[in-house]
Amino acid sequence: MSNGSSSSSDSNARPQLLPPIPGKLCAFGMRPLLLTGYLVDHLEQHFSLGATIEEPDLRSLIWRKTDDTGILISTESDWRPTTTGKRPAIIVKRNSYQNVKKGINNFVGTTKQGFDEFASFWVGSHTLFCLQGTGASADLLATEVQREFTQFGPIIRKYLDLHAFVVHEVGPRSELEEAHEHSAVPVTIGWAYEESWQVFQHSMPIRKILASFLLNC
Repeated sequence: MSNGSSSSSDSNARPQLLPPIPGKLCAFGMRPLLLTGYLVDHLEQHFSLGATIEEPDLRSLIWRKTDDTGILISTESDWRPTTTGKRPAIIVKRNSYQNVKKGINNFVGTTKQGFDEFASFWVGSHTLFCLQGTGASADLLATEVQREFTQFGPIIRKYLDLHAFVVHEVGPRSELEEAHEHSAVPVTIGWAYEESWQVFQHSMPIRKILASFLLNC
């Protein structure tokens, strides 16, 4: 019959994952969901005042946190085509993201406290679908979005502590299956951030090996 002390020593022998280094927006560091929320928030602020909208033909598209908003800004998961109607809209969608190793086995080094430190990069993108009633107006809206994030990209990268934040592409016009009354122009933004963590490895307890076991090998 085993006692509680042996199970306790086994538990102490396992590696422990230390609390992550807090990020600027989250105690667990950067995550793609935070980037989605930031992009929506940035767009809402940009379109909340006509003075901040660069294109004169778009200055009537004032965003409001009400049903009568001049432009709908939403994530893909929250967006419902029925709520858009004929209004312009910007739909934010997260694309896939991939892990890129940093060094051998992501190992960075050992801290002064004796913790093994690891890090790796996550590289991905978001697509912002700019919806308008005509192809030309959708192009205007996409250009407004592209210029906003191109010009403020270096500041956003620094503020969010990213390794990269850049507008990769403005795609061709298309028609979304969910919104046939709109033309859509996709604006794709690429990003990269570093995820780091520390692991404290306890020394393994010395176990007794029975002589009878050795003789039977």
